[in-house]
Amino acid sequence: MSAPDPPPLPAPAPAPAQRQRQRRALRECWGCRLLCGGGLVAAAAWIYASARGASRPGNPPGMGVVGQMVFALGLLSFGLVVLVDPVNKSRPKE
Repeated sequence: MSAPDPPPLPAPAPAPAQRQRQRRALRECWGCRLLCGGGLVAAAAWIYASARGASRPGNPPGMGVVGQMVFALGLLSFGLVVLVDPVNKSRPKE
């Protein structure tokens, strides 16, 4: 006796047109990208400045300070990606 075959999975429903328009509006919203990207860049500058202030001149920075600097550089790069939006620009025009 073999086990019965499981029923087929239903086909995924296409996204409604309203949802697609909303996604497109969020990608093309320059003000949204400027606000979010600028906030990430400002947060990165603040974290980096506080890490630089904690390190003493003449002494090598500790692991915590280096970790803060790396985190700040990661935030900076993510903020620049949000501002520049390379993914949306690499698509062919429709």
